[in-house]
Amino acid sequence: MKATVQTDRLEMLEEAVESGCDRVRFGSEFCEWKIPNMDVLREAYSLASERGKSFTYVTPRVSNSGLKTVRGQLAFLDGKDGVDVVVNDLGLLNILGQYPNLRPRLGRQLVYMPARCPWPQITRRSKVGFLAKRRVEKVFYQTSMNYKRTIQFFQGYGVKGIDVDWIPRCFQHFDFLIKNGLNLAVHLHLVPVTLTRRCHTARFLGETRPEGCSKPCDMRAFMLKQDVLGTELFLQGNVVFRPTRPSQREIKRLHEVGVDEFVITMNSITKIESLKEIEAAIQSLNPY
Repeated sequence: MKATVQTDRLEMLEEAVESGCDRVRFGSEFCEWKIPNMDVLREAYSLASERGKSFTYVTPRVSNSGLKTVRGQLAFLDGKDGVDVVVNDLGLLNILGQYPNLRPRLGRQLVYMPARCPWPQITRRSKVGFLAKRRVEKVFYQTSMNYKRTIQFFQGYGVKGIDVDWIPRCFQHFDFLIKNGLNLAVHLHLVPVTLTRRCHTARFLGETRPEGCSKPCDMRAFMLKQDVLGTELFLQGNVVFRPTRPSQREIKRLHEVGVDEFVITMNSITKIESLKEIEAAIQSLNPY
């Protein structure tokens, strides 16, 4: 079992590299305006390298200007050994082919659920009854990668690993992904429910210029009150998250399927912000 710690803040990375984790991830998964500058990225890589931690650079969906920024950073990372890049943008994935030392893995925005329209499964039989509904439900708990041609398409770009969410009803479909040559990294504590094109957190707090945003999401999140889903939702930055609570039984189940990497996210929602809390989270991953 490999434990990976993910953060987009340098001060939290300093805590992560002192922990017993196997790999650290650094960078913005969802917000282009939080892409670190080159100096910060250099320092992040140095911190990981000095502590003997494998390094993954996390990138969001990007505009043309963001693509230009990240491209310069990829040139720097390409000169290092064993660096993975989490990609949430098809344009960036295409460019990664120019950097042979970097290993691309698909982020959660490219490995999404529900995967595709289930209309063929609905209309396969003339009558839509209980069994048809079960077939539709099965499709909705697959990922966009539960289709061999899609896997082959991304493998053509050198993709060998993908990120998936902690959604237990999806676990039954992970075996297919692993048998088709994909390494899975499961995010433990936060499932993204929806993303906004513009940052609602910034709008609520009067941040009018995204390029000069003070990044209030580093320090706070908003709990959204609703009665429909029967669960807590949190708005942080431009993402609405649903917290999850992994159980030992389900962790053991994923071990048995062949999942060997779990991602621990450091932020104000997970309340994992220090070395002590990281170590406790890593310890909880032992199912035996």
